[in-house]
Amino acid sequence: MRVLRQMTRTYDSDAGIGVVTVVFVMAVVSALSITAASLTINNLGSASRDRQGLAALATSEAGVAQAISYLRGSNLGALTCIEPATGSLPGTTCQGTTESWISATNPKQVRLDGTTGGCTVAIDCTEVWIGTLKLYAPGCPESRATPPIPCTGSYRIHTTGFSGNGPSARNLAVDVEIAPFPFPIGVFADSFAGSGNVGIHRMSLFSNGCIKNRQRDDAPGSGFQFEYDTAVGRPRLDVVNDQPATAHTTDTTSTSNKSCDEKGGSGGPIHEPGLPACNTVFPWDQSKAGGALSPGDDCYGKHTRVDGSVYPTTSKFDQAELARYGYRPRGLTDGQYDALRTQASAQGTLNLPVGSVAAALNALEPSGVNSPVLYWDNGSVSLNLSQIPAAYKRAENNDLTSCTTKSLTIVVDGEGNNLSFSNGNTSPYVVASLFVPGGTLTGVGGSNTIGTVFAKFLDLSGNPDFFMDKCFAANPPGATLNVEVVNWREDDSKDVT
Repeated sequence: MRVLRQMTRTYDSDAGIGVVTVVFVMAVVSALSITAASLTINNLGSASRDRQGLAALATSEAGVAQAISYLRGSNLGALTCIEPATGSLPGTTCQGTTESWISATNPKQVRLDGTTGGCTVAIDCTEVWIGTLKLYAPGCPESRATPPIPCTGSYRIHTTGFSGNGPSARNLAVDVEIAPFPFPIGVFADSFAGSGNVGIHRMSLFSNGCIKNRQRDDAPGSGFQFEYDTAVGRPRLDVVNDQPATAHTTDTTSTSNKSCDEKGGSGGPIHEPGLPACNTVFPWDQSKAGGALSPGDDCYGKHTRVDGSVYPTTSKFDQAELARYGYRPRGLTDGQYDALRTQASAQGTLNLPVGSVAAALNALEPSGVNSPVLYWDNGSVSLNLSQIPAAYKRAENNDLTSCTTKSLTIVVDGEGNNLSFSNGNTSPYVVASLFVPGGTLTGVGGSNTIGTVFAKFLDLSGNPDFFMDKCFAANPPGATLNVEVVNWREDDSKDVT
């Protein structure tokens, strides 16, 4: 009987099952915990990599901004790297043994913390280089369309952004179109004072006021004249507009050295109501009293442009025609002047004492700024051109294969604030775009410049000469360029190491 009870206890007891169940549950919980921990770690790693990737993308985008800033402090002639065809490696124009904005093999390295030096895995940094898709060329046929379309150049910014110790890296390829700000590329003034001898070379004169003392171009004179090409019997071509350089005004042009209203022995208007629209002495000039020209009248179509269009077809000039050349009041918009002022402030060239100009410009050269802005809005400025470093001066150059690229943008803003400059009447000349939107520009003692002029008033008593050449036209100062992003993509065509 005792044996039976012992057997019953042996086969009916479940005390061991609890232990097994506990062990099993602990194993399941442990497995779930390990799985959860693994997922958490993986998710944290993925989140960290995502953050690094986004940081690298932001760094790469910062490189694009740095490149655009460089373009506005440089000019187009410095962009000699020709963008390789899709699937091809950068060619010889994009090489270089030193760090450069135009070297695919040694791109510009920019640390985002503001320190100097190359990219390392310890910091956020970007590598940037710029390739040329289409060179900017002035005077394109589109600029004579209705309405006119600006001439542009196309460039591709390549950036690789690195983020922290990851390291994480992202590539971007961003296409930009570049064109000069819309303003008349030549000499512009609302009105003129003085009766000096003024020579204008390879560019045109634009005005909303009276142009007096206009002298014929094919003989010595003492007034407004355009450089004459005796070999072809006309003024030399305006290198921007591909037509003879000449005078255009929405008012009156007169040969009188006194006023545009005077008539008689001392001269008078070159166009008048009731007289033929073609003035054979000034066949290229346009003014408000001109009119439509006709084939065979010795003025119509005397010059054929490269694109096959002819000039002139009219001797009349009005506000609509002036707008076609890019005119707007004050030359630039308020926003563009603000941008130039901000750029000058960043470069340390805002409202400088004139005695500090040379030192300030020389200090910018090591940082690669070769097209700086000099900006004053605190009064009138008298600038001796000997204070401009030699790097910003050169002789005329119409050979595009040998252009030097340094140039200035000089602004004296504010109503009644004037700019006078002196000591520049022998080559090499200062290369600059000059803006005096609220005052008078005066070239004292025959001071000469290469570049554009926009002034409210232009005093001619100092006998200045104004030059334009192919090098300036093709490489306008970077500060006067509009840079527009037209295409943005992440570049997956290459690995980042």
